[in-house]
Amino acid sequence: MVLRIAVCVAGALLMGLEISAFRIIGKSFGAALRETTAVISVFLAAMSIGYWAGGRAGDRWPRPSALVTTLLGAAISCFCVPWIDAWVSPRIAASSFSPATHAFLAASALFVLPTILLAATSPIAVRLFATSTGSSGSNAGSISAISTAGSIAGSVVTAFFLIDWLASINRTVIVVGLGAALTAAMIAIVSLQHRVVASLMSAAVVIVIAAAFAGSRSIDRSLLAPLANTRVVYTGDSPYHHITVRDRGPLRELSFDISIQTRMLRADPYGPGAAYTDLPHVSKLLRPNVKRILLIGIGGGTMPRHFIRYYDDTAIDAVDVDPLIVDVARRYFGLPSDPRLRIHIADGRQFLKRSNEKWDLIIIDAYTTNRYGDTIPAHLTTREFFREAGSHLTPGGIFHFHCAFHRTALLPAIENTMRAEFPHVAQMRGEILGSDAPLLEDRDAVLQRAQSLPPRIRATADSALRQLTTVAPSSGALVLTDDYAPVDLLARRR
Repeated sequence: MVLRIAVCVAGALLMGLEISAFRIIGKSFGAALRETTAVISVFLAAMSIGYWAGGRAGDRWPRPSALVTTLLGAAISCFCVPWIDAWVSPRIAASSFSPATHAFLAASALFVLPTILLAATSPIAVRLFATSTGSSGSNAGSISAISTAGSIAGSVVTAFFLIDWLASINRTVIVVGLGAALTAAMIAIVSLQHRVVASLMSAAVVIVIAAAFAGSRSIDRSLLAPLANTRVVYTGDSPYHHITVRDRGPLRELSFDISIQTRMLRADPYGPGAAYTDLPHVSKLLRPNVKRILLIGIGGGTMPRHFIRYYDDTAIDAVDVDPLIVDVARRYFGLPSDPRLRIHIADGRQFLKRSNEKWDLIIIDAYTTNRYGDTIPAHLTTREFFREAGSHLTPGGIFHFHCAFHRTALLPAIENTMRAEFPHVAQMRGEILGSDAPLLEDRDAVLQRAQSLPPRIRATADSALRQLTTVAPSSGALVLTDDYAPVDLLARRR
């Protein structure tokens, strides 16, 4: 029974480690399809090696001590992951290797060894069970089934509970290592209470799985509703999004999956679209000497299109991770080809890490979709990212963060996180501004600078400036870090 428990736990720990790997790789290199594929590929390769090596080890040392040694090795290697990540990942990101290989390299450096060791436990256990050739097949099948059941439980527990409970990716990996160490100790001690332990663990697995799925199934009614007066202009898939362009009445819309990202009047590309796209003009009005702007997240290209049109003295660097979005923005939303607009295909955080340039205004409008709908990539919400962005601002420059979740717990968390890095932080309608210089100015003086802008933008600026308030430090809101940034959880909490 103890061996079966050990195999079940090892399977759970292996999947817990893989779930953690997605988050660890994601915060440094992004969490799009290629990065996810890199993690999966590395784990599958390491598991294959582990199964082979475990079989050889089991044949050579067919005794429990081999299993104990393997689990202790896995524990030690898991304990080292956070420190290896802190040392290796920044160096890989700054290296001359192709960005496409970064996630593969990092995942290999961090997770190959513990994955090999955890995977090796099953074939070693099979060998320990193989007391007779007549039952070797059923023993192997039983061990595989137990390991798979443990993997399912480990995936669910880690993704739905453990990371948020521990509030730390690093602590989650350390708990995986601790689980391997305790399992090794259990095998060595062979507690007299192992039947009770097995029963409790089985009950815990059932409870966890039931709780995880109890409220997770929902039907998005918008998928079922008919779309009146709508014509699909374009659909396409990229490694990051399923992209749809629709004409709905007088509007043209850009959607990622089912979430609308951009609206534009077909008859007036510079007219009103999504209301928030007029708000970044406030940052430009607060700092009239802004000459260089960095925009992370292009979408349909509304902001670069407007800034190029209305400010002759301004140059823009626009960054998006998805080349298909840029192509769609050019073809269907009038994103201009202009010498003052430079397009960069890159993850926004990696772009900043690799750049030595400075900007007067940095705007974050990077949204994607997941099972919860619209979401902000977590690695673009953390204190470490804000610190990186701040280092690329000129003196008095503004870091402008668009938070679409201004009625949720995510807004105060981002405000608090920015407050930890910027001496001056202000907020208006979910637009959060950070700077090393005061942001509040006389409203009338600021509006005097807007005389050349369309009346719609002047009215938006007037209203927003009335609502612009200083953000004070809050002891109750979370500070988001690379180690823990539960963006989706906060965005669903009112």
